Amino acid sequence: CRVKLTCALLTADRASSAMAMPTPCAAQGGQAEPTVGAGAGAVVLPEDVLRDILLRLPAKTLCRFRAVCRSWRSFLSDPLFIAAHKSKHPGPLIVTCIRDLLGDGGGTVNIMDLSGHVVRRMTTSIEDATLLCTRLDLICVTGQENCYTNGHVIDPATGHTLALPYKRAHVRAFFSYAFELGQVVSTGEYKALRCVSVNSWSHGSEPMISEVITLGGGGGDRHARWRERPCPPCPVTSASKKSVVVNGVVYFLLDFGSHRFTYSGDSVEPCSVACFDLETEEWMGTLRGPIQVRSFVKSFNGMCSYSDLYCKLSLVNMNGFLVMVQDPLAYPLDLPLDLWFLIDIEKCLWDRKYSIAFQYENLFAQPLLILEDGRIAIGASNLLRIYDPVSESYTEFQMAGSRLFAIYTGNLLSLTSSFTSKAKRCATCGCYFIPEADQHCEECMWHLYWLSEDPYSEYHKSRMPLSLSVTPLFPEK
Repeated sequence: CRVKLTCALLTADRASSAMAMPTPCAAQGGQAEPTVGAGAGAVVLPEDVLRDILLRLPAKTLCRFRAVCRSWRSFLSDPLFIAAHKSKHPGPLIVTCIRDLLGDGGGTVNIMDLSGHVVRRMTTSIEDATLLCTRLDLICVTGQENCYTNGHVIDPATGHTLALPYKRAHVRAFFSYAFELGQVVSTGEYKALRCVSVNSWSHGSEPMISEVITLGGGGGDRHARWRERPCPPCPVTSASKKSVVVNGVVYFLLDFGSHRFTYSGDSVEPCSVACFDLETEEWMGTLRGPIQVRSFVKSFNGMCSYSDLYCKLSLVNMNGFLVMVQDPLAYPLDLPLDLWFLIDIEKCLWDRKYSIAFQYENLFAQPLLILEDGRIAIGASNLLRIYDPVSESYTEFQMAGSRLFAIYTGNLLSLTSSFTSKAKRCATCGCYFIPEADQHCEECMWHLYWLSEDPYSEYHKSRMPLSLSVTPLFPEK
């Protein structure tokens, strides 16, 4: 009976004509119970039976079922049901952003399961759309490779978008070199950190300005403005996966291959990592990298320079651990892909838990997470690769156009917005923004200004009225 009902429900998701939509009926005691069937042959199901069946279905299907009627919407929006569904479908879900190179320069954000099936799709018109490599229940899309614009923070479950303020009132012009979004473990607050320089040509000689903004969560919006914090110990950057947030701490791999990225002109020790605590909003000092990686250049007698080594290193968050990834070194060495896990931050202890044999597909790859069965998910160019350390084999899924990956930890059934806020809704693009103007977010104000100067500008018209459009999971009732 359950098998037949499940088939009927799935059929309804594909063709409404195959099954009459469930409708509530009056049950004994005045309560409404969902029914499934057609016409006079409709069958009344006990709620616990229906609940057990619906828990087996994916979130994308259940969101469509919310449009059936009010009783089903209430049933599928119950917080207890949402929590039970999350525990039964723990994920993980992978996020990618594919740029539209032939259109207006925007892109498409896809949330996919490990089989490569898209469970949520969003589009953005942010120019040179770039995905921030987060591990949150939010997604962040920036422009211009994390520089010049701060982009949008998106809640995929509700479709709400928060446009972060860009400019500062007391700085006329600046250049953004680092941007990260994370969550404070103790309070649940979402905070963004950016490091900027007021002069793009003096990046290596003048101190950067660090700024933090609180987006919401346990602390609300009491600090919903960019606030200046202490300068980093050395200039930092988010380019090429050189920064990541792990358990409320932002880590930046310092550029040890160039004197330009030091204040004093002294060389930075190889593999040094600067740390910023989002809770205290203070820099924690510098973390030393694995000793084997620090001595890598010397051990290979100059076959690899310090600049080459810096390009080969990246930082990722794998299952709550900071991991330093050393990309494979090709011919003539054909060295493996090494994953160094930070075991003890106080003692700077690192452990090389995985050393994956050389493959060209793993060049500049992004290890994502370790699955429950021990396999490793690796994001590569246009591919999602699942590596089995036991058999040393791969399972691959095509993800055309994907370059950077994030992990979505939220619940697509949730109806609660992550932006708790005094944030206002932009009258032009519909996104939420921290009030800097009366009716429009900062990005729309900018486009509206240039449209007033040049009403025929196709560039600015193409970005109005929606800066970010999200395809709704289900229609509003």
